[in-house]
Amino acid sequence: MKRLNSGFSLIEMLVVILIFSILAVLTTQSLATSLRGARKSESLGHVRENVEYAMNVMERSLRSAKELDCSVSGDRLQYFTSSGVTAFFECDSGHIASNSAAARITSGDIRVTNCATVFTCDPGGSGVPGFVTITVTAQEEDIQGPESAQYTSSTRILLRNY
Repeated sequence: MKRLNSGFSLIEMLVVILIFSILAVLTTQSLATSLRGARKSESLGHVRENVEYAMNVMERSLRSAKELDCSVSGDRLQYFTSSGVTAFFECDSGHIASNSAAARITSGDIRVTNCATVFTCDPGGSGVPGFVTITVTAQEEDIQGPESAQYTSSTRILLRNY
């Protein structure tokens, strides 16, 4: 016997809807993961750029320093410029600042997370130049969770002999 009304049954429609729902969920999850990864990559690039800039500023100033004052704690580095002027770098409230630049070196949208241990100092002596080890760990201020990126950079700077 022939069916007069040919069409889709309710079960067939439910199976199709289920398949499209699964595909939509998978596509959405894939897109969300991809966007989260792109945002994390962008965040890491921004933090790296800021930290490397701060490291370069400090390195240029310290290479030509005459002497280091290592009596200060790990969040502040005091030094004497080649002309004998006292200058310093300081990690304060999650940002690195300099009195010689009269401003903050790191931008306001990143936060240094290891302020207590940024600077390790050795004044040198008896013909041995002083050196400072700078380790900066930072992340973006306003991004939390899986999209936040933390970046650490470390360098050892030897003072030039005068």
